[in-house]
Amino acid sequence: MSSERRRIASAATLILIAYGLSRVLGAVRELVIANTFGTGPNLDNYRVAFAVPDLLFNLLLAGAISSAFIPVLSEHLAKREPARAREIAERVLNSSIIILTVGAAVLFVVAPLYVSLIAFGYSPKDHALITDLTRILLLQPIFLGAGGMVIGILTAYQRFFAQALAPLFYNGSIIVAAAFFAPRFGVTALAVGVVAGAMLHLGIQLPSLWRTGWRPTTELGLRDPGVRKVGRLMFPIALGLAAAQVNVFVDTVLGTSLPHGRVAALRYADTIAQLPLGTFSQALAFVLFPFLARDAAVRAFDSIRHRTALALRLNIFVLVPASVGLAILGVPIVAVLFERGQFSADSVQQTAYALTFFSLGLAGQAGTALLVRVFYALQDVITPLRISLIVIGVNLATNVVLVHLLAQGGLALGTSIAATLNAILLGRALRGRLGGLEGRAILQTVRRSLIGVIPMALVVAGVIFVVTGGSVHGGFRPLAATLVAVALGASTYLAIQLALKSEEVRVLLSVLRREQLRA
Repeated sequence: MSSERRRIASAATLILIAYGLSRVLGAVRELVIANTFGTGPNLDNYRVAFAVPDLLFNLLLAGAISSAFIPVLSEHLAKREPARAREIAERVLNSSIIILTVGAAVLFVVAPLYVSLIAFGYSPKDHALITDLTRILLLQPIFLGAGGMVIGILTAYQRFFAQALAPLFYNGSIIVAAAFFAPRFGVTALAVGVVAGAMLHLGIQLPSLWRTGWRPTTELGLRDPGVRKVGRLMFPIALGLAAAQVNVFVDTVLGTSLPHGRVAALRYADTIAQLPLGTFSQALAFVLFPFLARDAAVRAFDSIRHRTALALRLNIFVLVPASVGLAILGVPIVAVLFERGQFSADSVQQTAYALTFFSLGLAGQAGTALLVRVFYALQDVITPLRISLIVIGVNLATNVVLVHLLAQGGLALGTSIAATLNAILLGRALRGRLGGLEGRAILQTVRRSLIGVIPMALVVAGVIFVVTGGSVHGGFRPLAATLVAVALGASTYLAIQLALKSEEVRVLLSVLRREQLRA
């Protein structure tokens, strides 16, 4: 096996494990928070307060981390210019920290104004608490943004270990705050835990960053052509990636018009839906991105086409059964994870209801995450921007209508519709750009996945009925039903795929064994 394939396979395995552990810790985090707060009003206030700092981070920096920054560094590294790449990295990191700090300072001052706008359905007392929480949480995007930029540098250098640990420390800090301090200090402890976690997220990566040759500097390099190139790419990329973040923000704002607890239920449901995305799809896209960027730098378009098509097929192969499984197992999964303490049976139903609609958009979210990275590897930032503007408009329209028809389920469905539309439009545009996208092979994967998922769904539904007798509340039954249904459902799906001789099975097993990722 070539050294490049070994690097991809090793990186993929490491990131898959790390993302899996991070998602497990994320689920534990939500479990501890649910046990302490349930879906009560104070937690809703925290979720609303968290939305604006999170939006600041994702709009101003997250797009640059995974998009403009890595291709520019990869281009110089591919040309054997490590000193130049390091110089650009140092200057862009300094500029990004200043941008985030200024943005956080402005939002700190105007916090009461925008809180009154986004939480229009809440009381003045709620507004005061949300404002205080927002001002604490505005420290998070500064430290998390710096940590994210370091991830971009380490990714360009194909150093994955430290960045794999960073999310574990972030989630761990929030878990400690929720378990040991929130019972006494309330949601304020959660906000402090988030800020502490963001600091740890950055700190754990600094030794690896140092080993790349990075050293602290005060230079901004505003006239540096490399920095300016990142800047030119950053703005449209940030807007292009804003669709998903605006969707979340719009959901939060519209959710404040619903009874208390619905925003929290929506977020719990989204956390569960993100488990298959985070443990597989996002890890796959993340690992492939620096290799795609290098392929683009040397104009290896055949390699880009094949890598992209294979990644799409793997996403379809994994996420079609995952989506169906989450839709059928929503209530027992939520009950197993959260039904304790202040998280009541009604909280279970409200969360599972939203989860059903979120599950419909998993493949769309995965496809979008991958395809935008391909465009950014090609340094085409305009096409995703144009598509994202269309998607944002569709999402706004559907959410405004569906929230009145289906409550939080309507918000989840609107998000799924937007994600699916985004993936379809990106796929069509990329097919034209690359001169094809192995469409016949992708359709064959879809066909095999649908053939396998129908009997799998029947098995899963049958297990739920037999084990629970139609009820999933209390005791051991939800856990037993979930474990047995997942085991038998996955076995059924895998057996059918083996009978159909699906190539995706072989590829996934080879990656897990660190033997091969076809390129």
